[in-house]
Amino acid sequence: MNRRVLRALAALFLAVCATSCGGPRQPAVSLTPADTLKAAQVLLTDRCLTRQGLTPPRPGGPAASGAVDRALFGTGRAELTLELPGGQIVGHHTDGCLAAAERRLYGDQRRWFRAVTLVNNLKSRAPREDRAAYKELRAHGLTEARALLSASYNHS
Repeated sequence: MNRRVLRALAALFLAVCATSCGGPRQPAVSLTPADTLKAAQVLLTDRCLTRQGLTPPRPGGPAASGAVDRALFGTGRAELTLELPGGQIVGHHTDGCLAAAERRLYGDQRRWFRAVTLVNNLKSRAPREDRAAYKELRAHGLTEARALLSASYNHS
């Protein structure tokens, strides 16, 4: 056999062995950081809703029920609020599946809420310490999201 054929066979063997010889499976697609965070958030919120006997909403699917909305987004008055320089008040719940997902991914939900709200609304005008917190917490969230998605993928 010539060298090209041997190399091709070796590559095929390694590819087959990597997926069936007990090694961890690798995801078939590569996600952007934003998509990785979103996928992990959806995975966490879906699991949370399912544990409560609720069906996670899907685009193009039936509208979410009031019970799903309450379980996903929380109830009552928003526990986290922030007034933006223009006077707008942004609020967010600390209960619900979305809040639980944020705590799992970012660790400190209150700090994440402040940083993401200011950075998303004020862009480069956001205070330097909030921009730094956003970068730090987003990096932490991305690490958590990758680990979560990898573990979920390898157990499916």
